[in-house]
Amino acid sequence: MSTPITAAPDIRIVLVEPTHPGNIGAVARAMKNMALQRLTLVAPREFPHDEAVQRAAGADDVLAAALVVATLDEALADCGWVLATTSRERDPNFKVLDVRDAAAQLLVAAARGPVAVMFGQERSGLTNEQLTRAHALVRIPANPDYSSLNISMAVQLLAYELYRARGAQYVASAKVVPLAPGIEMQRLYEHLQQVLTEVDFRDRTLSGTQLMTRIKAFLQRAELDINEAHILRGILTAVQARRRPAGSGVAAAAPLYLDYAATTPVDPRVAAAMAQCLTADGAFGNSGSATHGYGREAAQRIEQARVQVAALLGAAPADIVFTSGATESDNLAIVGAARANAAKRHLISVRTEHKAVLDAIEHLASQGYTVTWLTTDCDGRIDPRELQTALRSDTLLVSIMHANNETGVLQDIDALGAMCRAHGVLFHTDAAQSAGKLPIDVSRQPIDLLSFTAHKIYGPKGIGALYVAPRARAQVWPLLFGGGQERRLRPGTLATHQVVGFGAACELAAELRERDMPRLTALRNRLESALLELPGVLRNGHAAHRVGSLLNLSFDGLDGEALVAGLTDVALATGSACNSANGDPSYVLRALGRSTQLAQSSLRFSLGRHTTARDIERAIAAVRREVLRLRAAAPKMATVPATSATGPTATSHS
Repeated sequence: MSTPITAAPDIRIVLVEPTHPGNIGAVARAMKNMALQRLTLVAPREFPHDEAVQRAAGADDVLAAALVVATLDEALADCGWVLATTSRERDPNFKVLDVRDAAAQLLVAAARGPVAVMFGQERSGLTNEQLTRAHALVRIPANPDYSSLNISMAVQLLAYELYRARGAQYVASAKVVPLAPGIEMQRLYEHLQQVLTEVDFRDRTLSGTQLMTRIKAFLQRAELDINEAHILRGILTAVQARRRPAGSGVAAAAPLYLDYAATTPVDPRVAAAMAQCLTADGAFGNSGSATHGYGREAAQRIEQARVQVAALLGAAPADIVFTSGATESDNLAIVGAARANAAKRHLISVRTEHKAVLDAIEHLASQGYTVTWLTTDCDGRIDPRELQTALRSDTLLVSIMHANNETGVLQDIDALGAMCRAHGVLFHTDAAQSAGKLPIDVSRQPIDLLSFTAHKIYGPKGIGALYVAPRARAQVWPLLFGGGQERRLRPGTLATHQVVGFGAACELAAELRERDMPRLTALRNRLESALLELPGVLRNGHAAHRVGSLLNLSFDGLDGEALVAGLTDVALATGSACNSANGDPSYVLRALGRSTQLAQSSLRFSLGRHTTARDIERAIAAVRREVLRLRAAAPKMATVPATSATGPTATSHS
């Protein structure tokens, strides 16, 4: 007695332009016998038809569920791997498998997503153009005297080998990356054709008339997964951004920059101040060399910059400790406080923090510290009452960022800091996304430790600062040793040019904030209102409590990386610059209750000092064009009408 087998993987049998309804029924029967269920008919001559039902002989369910489509593109749109059948010799560039090897390959590919097997017309088979859609061919000889039977016999043969091979079916890892479906490969081909046209590429080995056909053939053989397809499209986008149009003699228009939350260009006035500290005719000396004028001049420039940085926060200059950036400042605040306060071993933070905070706290957790993770509501805000409940007698420090780096959502740091101060607990905030954009006055606000960086406010990369309140000075120990600089909290020779650039950037930020932020908020609102008119677009984050220069949207049913790849004339991000390279869905949006799909379909738009109203209209047009194009290519994708985050808050962890 035969052993029943489990439900079949997603393997589609695709009949291309079948001419005889009886053969359709026979194919359905062959599929039923071997536990295959997915039949697709591309432009059948006669279907439905009584003869098909008669020949199905008990496989009525397979026949009834058959999908009828008009084009091969529709049939293969979401298939990551395609096998084509042929009965004669073909182009040697195609990979040709025997039936048993083809069945095994199908099962391996099916573990990574939908796959398809194409069968052509009974007499003529698949055309050369149709064969280009396949990753491999399986040759099944046909008897020309009984050609009407070839298609059903071929399906029966392949279905049997699939049935047989499934006893040793390949089991995919849970983390396996799915193959790029047909619709994604088509986008890649179109993008490649666009770039080849723009650079006026010519095939130097042949006439060039079949260039794209040949490229498609070898990319099909490569069996790209979805990430690899995105990587290739990203490379093409980079080529477009940097190329010179053929024969023009001038550079192409640079992509519109809307990623100011990742970094900002150095202001020319900042660069000029930095240049004065680099060469022999400037303040190039070591600020620690107090025995001569070169060192004293460098030290004087650094102290002047310290005054400028402190003024942006309403701090005393002595409370500013220069670091290499906000990441180091976060680590110094959190790990440095833990080193100085061994008796208290409880920390409080939020799962939506920057990785610099999360990883520092996770490090301490691995050393035996207890951590309480606060939850946010669906708009990304923390209820201060939750912090009140979480505070304990052994709580050392609370770290909650001011403005979120992905959504721009603002926390009530005054209320949260006041609670900490009332309990004698250190309060740290990462203000990398708010310093210079929002008023901060640490002389009045209950903040003990504050991190920020220069490159978010048109200063240089590689320089940041930690504000350490006088009451907290004895409660933070250094992470590095080897000198007495920065009150021994951060030893090492200071980079005069970077510190001076930081100071100049802070002074400019304080001067221009009241002019820039209302303008940027109005531009952000225009961008938001226009894009929310598109179907399936949702805002991530609170409508009111957010920094005015940042907007995060999810595009339901679309892939964020694919959307970015298509926006060749706009530079933006799918999330934090520190996390976008790993391809994982945004943990910030997941913490807000977003599904994995919505988290992966998000884009972050961040505006800056050089953004204009014309830029915003250009961005609106580009995003609208690409979203509508992608939705037209995948019309069955779901859309949702909501325009702001809804759903449950994240689960608390301790």
